[in-house]
Amino acid sequence: MLPDWAQQLAGILPLTALIEFTDLPTKLHVFELAGGVPFWNWPVTPSGARLLLSTLDNWDACCLDREERSTVLQCVDGRYGDCYPSSTPTTTRLAVASKDSAAVARTIRVPNPRLNMPRCQSLTVVLLGSDNDHHSSAPANARGLCRSDSWARLRDRRTAYYAFSITGWIALCGLLAASLLCGLYIALAYLVVLPLTGLVVHRTHGGPPRRLADETPSEFRRMVVCTSSWNGTQWYAFVGGSRAVNSLLNKPLFRPGGNDRSRLVPLHVWGIFLQILIAGQWALAVASCAVMDWNAMIISVWITFCALSTGYLMRPKDSVSDWLREGCRIKATPITTTLSSRRALLSALVYLNPDTKEGKTSWINPILAQCEERKEWESALLHVIETGKPTGDEQTKKYWWKFITEGLEIGKAIESIIGEQTKRRCTHGSASRTGSEAVSFTTGVHKV
Repeated sequence: MLPDWAQQLAGILPLTALIEFTDLPTKLHVFELAGGVPFWNWPVTPSGARLLLSTLDNWDACCLDREERSTVLQCVDGRYGDCYPSSTPTTTRLAVASKDSAAVARTIRVPNPRLNMPRCQSLTVVLLGSDNDHHSSAPANARGLCRSDSWARLRDRRTAYYAFSITGWIALCGLLAASLLCGLYIALAYLVVLPLTGLVVHRTHGGPPRRLADETPSEFRRMVVCTSSWNGTQWYAFVGGSRAVNSLLNKPLFRPGGNDRSRLVPLHVWGIFLQILIAGQWALAVASCAVMDWNAMIISVWITFCALSTGYLMRPKDSVSDWLREGCRIKATPITTTLSSRRALLSALVYLNPDTKEGKTSWINPILAQCEERKEWESALLHVIETGKPTGDEQTKKYWWKFITEGLEIGKAIESIIGEQTKRRCTHGSASRTGSEAVSFTTGVHKV
């Protein structure tokens, strides 16, 4: 028998099964993208149930990459100036959101010493590079010795997921045995329904991990500028091989093996099973609140364990980053900085664009319309990039000249970091092919 205060808690805590205690939409999105969610980790809230039942046919796109469920990510091609909404907005944001995953190098920050920034523009340059060293021919145990033994490095390994999943199954079996021995049949039923829900979700939403449409290396480097709003202050510039950049941002992710809809059990029948199991979860959680005993405590402990597992142990954004490296052989290196104005931002991006040397500047049009003032600014900027000096003293008196100098300073600092990272990757790849010890990325602050 529980004390009075514990009984009061037992009458409330299981109701977290009906509250947004876990981020099920992101977890489902990551599951459709790369898999990696154990059967036992599927407590479902009402809003999560609506999402699960409305996305049974998820072949074309992961649930949060669909137009009706995502925040648009506007893209403009740095060579041709084509504007398009990204086909993978949520996946792209998650892929560069991880701060400590081995799949995404720790963010490199470029400070801007200018203090007067009335309209700050935040820029993240994402360098997409090949990660062939991760798939080298060296034995798995030899590659493991080359890695850091920190948890951040371990998390992207399949063995980490298997250990995590097995630990959950052991804990689940322990709670099942305790519930059976103590006669806690409501908790026993809930702990049985939960993995059954996971099984059905795997049948309705699971499948092979998705892949990029074109994974062949490209000798041409491309820059694509992205933002949620052309009038916003948060900007991304993806720099890398043209095929990798285009496949990540502009093409839908596909599942290998073809569209398998010849199922023994039709999809809508699995959907009915899913509705019954979700309703069973809610009914058992409410019933445990009514009895206010150890049934409620065990259900609350398991819901909390699932929430902590998703939020801290196997985080969705880290899973996406590891998918980018494991499945797509791409490692993303974010380089962040802040600029004082839109003109300074554009000056830095023009300097970093590999196609600027061919005079490709039409990508600026959605951000800054064509006019005489822009032509004058653009001409001065291109001349300074080419020659390193202005055409005359008159230009240095223009209000936008200080933004050109600021953008070029920041652009050169980012360019030097890109050069260092590219050199390190080449060295790292050569060392991996010869069996040498791998060289880790370093994190530094470059002052300008």
